[in-house]
Amino acid sequence: MPSPSAVMLSEEYKRSLTELSEMDNDAFLTSWEMALEHLRTYKEQEEILPYYTMQHQKDTLELKSARIAKLLEHLHETNSDQDLAKLLTSSGLRKEIVNIITSQSEHIRKLMSSRILLNNPREQLIDLQWKFGVVAGSSSKGEAGRTFVQVKIVSKSPSGAVKARHVEVSLKKFYDFLHQLEKAKATLEYMNYL
Repeated sequence: MPSPSAVMLSEEYKRSLTELSEMDNDAFLTSWEMALEHLRTYKEQEEILPYYTMQHQKDTLELKSARIAKLLEHLHETNSDQDLAKLLTSSGLRKEIVNIITSQSEHIRKLMSSRILLNNPREQLIDLQWKFGVVAGSSSKGEAGRTFVQVKIVSKSPSGAVKARHVEVSLKKFYDFLHQLEKAKATLEYMNYL
């Protein structure tokens, strides 16, 4: 049995589904790529074209893809994969389009979550400095010869305030931290944010 949210769709979303069902394969694939880009970057957009804009095919496709992106986001937030497939099929979409949308549902959810993470204001890393150290002598048993790393992290908050944090960690924890930074950098480069 489909969830209650799967059965109820606003008129706006019904119109978007109707637009999808009326597209030929080429128009759908073009709009699909643009909709995925909208999901990744998402900027608030006017629902209608400005009065001075000529109704070029590109403008119309841009508007349609923005509506499709909004529809996809709503459907993936409110429905499970099974409910989504049932809803799309019952709305009259061609089987090929339903298959594309349902097969890409995990990718769409990842795009939406990465966009949400990137759009939330976070502190910006400005500087990272570290110093290696070795305990030369200590009154505690076994402390002498222990290696450590002193890390200074300088960041800027969304309000513009610059903060420095000092942390002392073990060598292993420091290498784990560097590894996580490298993974984050690689992900951001892959997503073209760096």
